[in-house]
Amino acid sequence: MRKRRVVGPTAWILGGSGLFIGAVAAWLVGQGNPGNMGLCIACFLRDITGFFVGGITNQGAVAYIRPEIIGIILGAMGAALVTREFRPRGGSAPLIRFVLGFIFMSGALIFLGCTVRAWLRLGGGDLTAIWGVLGIVAGVLLGIVALKRGFNLGRARAIARPVGWILPAFAVVLLVFALIATFGTKPEFATQTMEGAFATGDTPAAVFLKTDGEPSQVLKPEGGSRAEDGSIVAEDGSVAASAESVAAAKPQPGGKRAVLWVSLIAGLAIGVVAQRSRFCTIGGIRDAILVRRYDLLFGVIGLLIGSTIVNLLLGQYDLGFANQPVAHNDALGSFAAMTVATFAAMLLGGCPFRQVIMGSEGDSDSTTAVAGMLVGAGFMHWAGLASSAKGLAPNAWLAMGVMALVLVAVALFGARKTA
Repeated sequence: MRKRRVVGPTAWILGGSGLFIGAVAAWLVGQGNPGNMGLCIACFLRDITGFFVGGITNQGAVAYIRPEIIGIILGAMGAALVTREFRPRGGSAPLIRFVLGFIFMSGALIFLGCTVRAWLRLGGGDLTAIWGVLGIVAGVLLGIVALKRGFNLGRARAIARPVGWILPAFAVVLLVFALIATFGTKPEFATQTMEGAFATGDTPAAVFLKTDGEPSQVLKPEGGSRAEDGSIVAEDGSVAASAESVAAAKPQPGGKRAVLWVSLIAGLAIGVVAQRSRFCTIGGIRDAILVRRYDLLFGVIGLLIGSTIVNLLLGQYDLGFANQPVAHNDALGSFAAMTVATFAAMLLGGCPFRQVIMGSEGDSDSTTAVAGMLVGAGFMHWAGLASSAKGLAPNAWLAMGVMALVLVAVALFGARKTA
């Protein structure tokens, strides 16, 4: 009997794709993006949400239309059109997909990164990401259990062509707002983190810009200024931030970004590569365990290798657990959050990166999941549930418990529906 191949020719294509995506993501950090966050679907969608509703959701530190997302959508759409793979489809449990997208984003913001960034954090030497990677494996295992029990949200069917264009149209709208905010005047309703802004650890935080490495303009508190001893004082003369907290201030994630056109071109390239290769950050682990097929796993390995090599070349590699950018040291919280997020992604049928790519190909079900992620991002910050470098928010464990119960209910409902 002929032995079944566990690695096919697509493995090398996926490995090369992962290598390319990881390398570009690490390079984007060198171009100005946050540390170990050259690419993060969850974080970047969260920042986009902040631009539109940041004043309501308390996202002043993470509000910016990330051009990488725009590029990924338009690049994947273009590749799908050229290869005649753009097919408007949908109608497969849209409400459940919205909820699953919401839950994925919630778990990712507790971990501080999506399934892409978990590997990129590891590729930058951030050992706290190990707990997130273990959570990815655990979430995949839970998803496999659900699949073996018959979980299925149903098949998509052909839909009206205009519906399939929703996500690409959204990307065009985002591009218009990004250009206006960058080269014109930001709309009054919008929130955008100032480029190069730093924030102290005080409550409330003092926010300022740096010039030549030194604090210059004080953004918050309004009317505040820098005193001779290095502290920041409010308009009434009270100390808003000590000299020590000013010296220890960290850059606001939304204020760290590559030049718009650099981010946009990088996103376009990543979108084309991801669409053609079918890259997915959880599919490889799923296939390796479920069907002993390793092609997709090569993509994840390539992602890790590519980001590690470029981080080393650019001097961005910092091996350790302490002082990692946009990360916390709560191991159990990271594991649990990524388990919840990945379980949701498994029920969706692919990681958030894959959902964005499929939505760009005309899949309205994936677009619905992306909409759930956007709403989830706003909710997590509005409710004060998103983590910070200090650790998990006070009610994060309660939120994860509720999300876990919902996921179990969805898994059982999906299995019963197909029984």
